[in-house]
Amino acid sequence: MLRTRLSVAEQKAGGTRRRGTAFAKSSMNPQASSRLTAFPRRFQTLRATAGDIVDLACCLSPQISAGAREIRWFKGTDCVKVSPVTVESGWEGIVAFDNVSLTLDGVKVTDSGQYRCEMLGEKKEELFIVHLHVSEFRLVSRSEDVGEPLYNAPYFIYSKQFPDFGPHAFCGHDATLPCYLSPETSAAAMEIRWFKGTDCIYLYQNGQVTEGRGYEGRLSVSTHQLQRGNVSLSLRDVQKSDYGEYSCEVTHGGQRVQSHGVQIKAFSLSSHPERSFSNSVHQLRTVHAWAGDDVTLPSLLSPETSAVSMEIRWFKATGCIYLYQNGQVTEGRGYEGRVSLFTDELENGNVSLKLKDVHQSDGGEYRCEVTHGKHKMENNIRLHISELKLVYRSEDVGKPFDSLLIRLENKLTVLPLHDTTAFLNHDATLPCHLSPETSAVAMEIRWFKGTDCIYLYLNGQVTEGKGYEGRVGMLTHKLQKGNVSLNLRDVQWSDDGEYRCEVTHGEKMVDTSFFITVMARRGPVETPKERKRRVSGSSDCRPKEPKEPGRRWSYEMLPPEF
Repeated sequence: MLRTRLSVAEQKAGGTRRRGTAFAKSSMNPQASSRLTAFPRRFQTLRATAGDIVDLACCLSPQISAGAREIRWFKGTDCVKVSPVTVESGWEGIVAFDNVSLTLDGVKVTDSGQYRCEMLGEKKEELFIVHLHVSEFRLVSRSEDVGEPLYNAPYFIYSKQFPDFGPHAFCGHDATLPCYLSPETSAAAMEIRWFKGTDCIYLYQNGQVTEGRGYEGRLSVSTHQLQRGNVSLSLRDVQKSDYGEYSCEVTHGGQRVQSHGVQIKAFSLSSHPERSFSNSVHQLRTVHAWAGDDVTLPSLLSPETSAVSMEIRWFKATGCIYLYQNGQVTEGRGYEGRVSLFTDELENGNVSLKLKDVHQSDGGEYRCEVTHGKHKMENNIRLHISELKLVYRSEDVGKPFDSLLIRLENKLTVLPLHDTTAFLNHDATLPCHLSPETSAVAMEIRWFKGTDCIYLYLNGQVTEGKGYEGRVGMLTHKLQKGNVSLNLRDVQWSDDGEYRCEVTHGEKMVDTSFFITVMARRGPVETPKERKRRVSGSSDCRPKEPKEPGRRWSYEMLPPEF
């Protein structure tokens, strides 16, 4: 009979263990928990590698769990675990996941098979079946992960894989797609296939190699590294069509394992810093200036790489106003002595253009073009010369324009767009002020989410966008002082993303962009009565901390699907 491998502490605790998994009550709010417990599927397939930690979780609906008295786990016909059901105060109707999960430490290939979770209460009912497949090896994308066990559960796999993992490469250069057998195992006698999408582009079989169409002479696997389980693929002379996701498949005997997707990504130019938690499509970045100012048009290579040996061109409309080539500089007509790069920052991939003493005629769209061999990158920026600007903080009203570059860790980087944190079901404000202080009462004010106008103030009348009715507004009595901030009530997950404020007066227009990052609370859920009392009694979006000793509020970013 199979024995679950439990730690000494678990044995003393009666065979249960608290884990920081996707199922632990302590790591999610009750709303998310109830959605998971109500998950309707009764069958699940789980794949693991010998040596991994496997958590077989039996997901109970609140209706079933309310009547449960005992949970039993079977492998085949053998009962391998019996757990009494305990329900913690405040969680009536929901069985703690720790009580119903079967944890296997250091699984073996012989642990493969069908596992069944049953509940004993008013009646016996088969609840959940997990088919566990344990293989001798798996594929990892980093050599340092070879031999390290993973934590596996039906709805949660902890690993060091990332969806966009992989190398960046310039067109015409070479790239290596990393892939290793774990634990370290010779792959010399195995069958190795590499795929681009669904197309097999490389096959190693019985010491013979077959290359896919369009990849002839450009692919290789280091045969002397196969002995150590290194099945990484080298790709020479990268073409534009080579960018995308690749996967590896290794077969040995009756076992077949596949890797997570590995990306070949292109270098790019950006005026925006990278953002990890937003799917927003960036708007064209606008730089505002007054006549006579010195401004910086930001443009940086992503990821950071030296631009010293590259060709850099800056264009205004179709005319080239600045050329950096082989360390030599050529300035365009009308821009002599007014344009320059931060040459000491080229090593860090900073190709931003500094424009001195701007004129009204300098307003318009600029394009940065960087060429490295066969690879060309472009980035567009708009320069707006006006008497007004929009600032995020009231204390910045009337101050000169700031550069969009800031120095961090002894190098210049792009100043990020203003980011406002908003809590789910609470209110938020996107701060925005005219500078210098100017009445906005007679102006046209538009607020956008992405490309959709969600709020329009025109001739004293207000129009709210679809889905934002009754949730957006401005403090009209503050327009006299140039305060055009937008208030957003009852924040939803869909409110996460990029916003833009646009103020028009006659022929003049100024705009600026923001991000809202929506976050959810961890901890007790507010009742409608508590929310009503908080909203009516205070403008502070944080509820008071619970009085129970040792309990404090914490905040966590959660994706919309949770």
